[in-house]
Formats: sequence, C-alpha cells, structure tokens
Amino acid sequence: MAPEAAYERRDRVSAILRGAYLADLANRSRTRGLSLVLAHTHPDAVGTPRFSPVDDAGEREMATFLGRRAPVGGHLALVVGPLGCRCRLMGTGGDVPVWEIGENAILRSGLGGTAAPSTEHDRQVRAFGALGQAIMGDLDVVVVGAGGTGSVVLQQLAHLGVHHLTVVDPDVVETTNLNRLVGARPGDVGSAKVDVARRAVLAVNPRARVEAIRADIVDDATAAILPRFDFAFLCTDSHASRAVVNQAAYQHLVPTIDMGVSITVGAEGVEHVNGRVQMLAPGMTCLTCTRALDAERIRQEMLTPEQRAADPYVQGVHEPQPAVISLNTTMASLAVTMFLGAVTPVPSTARFLLYDGIRGTVRPTVARSHPHCIVCSPDGALARGSQWPLPTRPAGGRVAA
Repeated sequence: MAPEAAYERRDRVSAILRGAYLADLANRSRTRGLSLVLAHTHPDAVGTPRFSPVDDAGEREMATFLGRRAPVGGHLALVVGPLGCRCRLMGTGGDVPVWEIGENAILRSGLGGTAAPSTEHDRQVRAFGALGQAIMGDLDVVVVGAGGTGSVVLQQLAHLGVHHLTVVDPDVVETTNLNRLVGARPGDVGSAKVDVARRAVLAVNPRARVEAIRADIVDDATAAILPRFDFAFLCTDSHASRAVVNQAAYQHLVPTIDMGVSITVGAEGVEHVNGRVQMLAPGMTCLTCTRALDAERIRQEMLTPEQRAADPYVQGVHEPQPAVISLNTTMASLAVTMFLGAVTPVPSTARFLLYDGIRGTVRPTVARSHPHCIVCSPDGALARGSQWPLPTRPAGGRVAA
C-alpha cells in the first residue's frame, strides 16, 4: 500500500502520487527486473469497473515516465470495484485477464467480447452455463506428454471446446504405443506423437489453435514456455519432467493437474491397479510433499544418453511398464472432470483422487504440505516467477550428479 506521504493529493475522485515516490518505484522495478502493477479502487463502480477518463490521462503520462525510467517490460494498471476488477497494459488499453489461483482458477475480470457458444456445445452449456463455456474457450492450455493419458486428455479438451492447446512431447509413435494412443494409426509409426495429437484435435475441432512442440520439457528452452499458460496437464511417467512442471505450477502460478496409473503384475497375474489425479496450485500440496517424486530417478532421467551409458548405476530408466487404454482413459477422465470443477461452475470439489482398479473405487484424499517446502511454500518457489530457476537441464545437457 502506498503510504500517505506518497500522495501529492488524494480524495474520493482522484489521486496523484508524488514524483519522488514514482521514481523510487521505477528504480526498484529496473534494478529487480520486475514490472509494476499500479492498483486503485472505484468503490462506487457497478459491475466490473471501468477505467475513467481521469485514469486514461494519468496513465498515458505515467507510461511515458516508466518507459524511460524502467523499460523492463509491460507495466500494468489495475482498477478494483466491489464486484470485480479490470486490468490493462499501461498506456495501451490492452486488456489483461485477472485470475485468482488456488483450488479453483477464478476469473476476476471480464472476458470482454467473447462470442456466444456454438450449438455443438449446447449440452455442456446446459450443465455449467455459457460463462463456463466461454472461460474454457478462452484458456491457453498445455498438455505435457502425448502418450496414453495425454492423448485422451487432448481428445476430451477438444470435444469440450478448449480452443487454444499446446502439446509437448519428445517421442515418436512406436508399434507398442498403438494399443493406447488415441488418434494413432499403424501408418503413424515413426511419426512425432505431437503431430499425431495435433491431427486428432483438429479432427474434432478444426477451429482450434494447436501448437505441437516436439521437445523435452526438462530442457531449459522448452520449460521456459510454461509461464505463459493458463492451465497445464501433466501426463508423463518421467520423474524429471514432473519435477519441472510441479515447480512451475507454484513458481509461476500455473494450475496443473498431474495424473498416473500403475499396474503391478506378479506370478499370479495382475496384483494391483492404482491411479492418482492431483491438482497442483497455491494452497495445495505439491508432488514433493506427497513424495511422488524419486530424486534418483530424476537424476538419471536428466542425464544425456552419453552420461547415462557411462554411469554404472543407471539401469532400466525407460523400462516398459504394463499399460491399458481403459485405465489410462479412466485417469484422464477424472483429470478433465477435476479441470472442469476448477475453472467452471461444475460442482466437483475433489482435488486429489486415488483409484483402485481391483476394488473399483475412486476416493478423495488429502495430504499435508511441509511448511518450509522448497516448491510449494512461501519459503520456497511459491510465486517467485523468473527470480528463481526451474530444475531444468541446461543447454548441452550438463547436469551435476
């Protein structure tokens, strides 16, 4: 909060900050490499507040000043009213959506001129309303992993009307993938999984914007894209990739849903079928706290092929595991329903689910966060943004053992 001494004048109609105070803010912005968000209130606003002509005039002057003194990127202006808020790039008028991120991703600003939902989504609109459909259509969603669960998640998101999708996966289709890779055909063997996924999405929703990135999310350059998304799905069985996206969820406030399924086969046949779906966002337990990550597996998976071959302790990093499409689909469906509960009015409140395929049960659970967790606590990566590095593999693949 700006102290009283920071104002040259302030009343119910307008407020003027002192030049010295703004200069101090600009210097801090420049030296720390952070943008400014200048917020004020319109206490008498009806509905979503709008910027006034007084705001417009003051902002243009302030944007020019900050452009000279703190050219670190776009600075923002935020106006808050009793029933919502509105944000824009300072001096340009370009709207910026404002989200509250936690167990739910709640849009606190207006969607602007979003088009009415098409008739193909009529049955969904009857379930969670036109606003929920519009929110989904406006989200920028990334799916990390285009395999057994990722391909199903992408298919369901396409049917739901999520128009902005990015899929990240480094692998190609193999013959052994065809039993569970939605959208893949025998002729796709040798093709990039992300290209097959993009084709499958466009077959459902030709208007979708789908970016296919054939790369590993553990690499520096690839992980750098994560902060730009509104929501993420984590659909890999790699501990290294899950460690990267897990931290990005808290560090960059990108709500993420992680999922997985395992089949244990013994001498007598299938002994256990277990699955889990967990949402990762501020206020919720991370994968580090739930001990879902194996530090040694992360170390091994971060090695280059040459380093892995030279390490006598690395065995079976990519050992094939049993996989069945019906089980993958079960976990993907639970994950997408959790997504609906987080971003639309669908009253689905579970954010951590455990599945027992032998008993045929799905039960919600909770886990305790460590108060000083390096990932999800205020002492750790939470909301650090670009001030902290992600646990990625640097260019050249040189990772300390």
